Amino acid sequence: MARPLSERSPGTGRTYALTTPPQRRAIALAEALGFGDEPIGFAGNPWTVTRSEARLEIWPNSGGRWRYMRQQQTTGEAPYDSGEQRALTLTHPILRAAGLDATLARFEQGQVVAEPRIEGHPTWGWGTRVQLDERGVAYAAGWLGPARGDAERPLLDARQAFARLQQEAAGTPSSGQLCPVAYGAGTPPCVRRNPSPDVTGARFVYALDWANDGHHPRLVPAWLFTRQGTDEPIAFPA
Repeated sequence: MARPLSERSPGTGRTYALTTPPQRRAIALAEALGFGDEPIGFAGNPWTVTRSEARLEIWPNSGGRWRYMRQQQTTGEAPYDSGEQRALTLTHPILRAAGLDATLARFEQGQVVAEPRIEGHPTWGWGTRVQLDERGVAYAAGWLGPARGDAERPLLDARQAFARLQQEAAGTPSSGQLCPVAYGAGTPPCVRRNPSPDVTGARFVYALDWANDGHHPRLVPAWLFTRQGTDEPIAFPA
């Protein structure tokens, strides 16, 4: 049994393609991550830059998805907690280099999370996450590609989307959606169309999805449904 889905629909919206980032943004991100004047290999896919035990990879043809890793020594100790203020201070230059509003960053479960907004609405799955250890940034992932919108179209409201979700649950679940592996812990990789019982509420978001070829990410208008008995929401196109 679903509770009333009363959040107001924006009425219209558009799909945003995540496009190839400019090389200058990749250079700025590499500098913010401490690579200095190390050259970036722009000829390949991904673009890569390495220095000692650190590596940055950027996939230009997949919306500028990027990942930074620094080799860590496993000690068996509990995860390092840098503290909120230090974490935010260290990550703000990285977020700004990635073209994000650093004021939107929050400290969550020992890491910094920044989720951009589209047309004033929250996004889902398009966030940047930065994990720290005692030496600084240990792991980070996010997106560099600009979001370019197509033509506006009418959207389903939450009730209409939920009705279609129920119809899909009664039939054969869609199996054509291609979803890559999530790039960060707790980050959804795409719009999920699984049927969902016991929906308790909904909010409008722009959700990360992928074209049918599985290689071209986009942000689609969607309703994010919360469910009874789980913290894991489910998104359905609006």
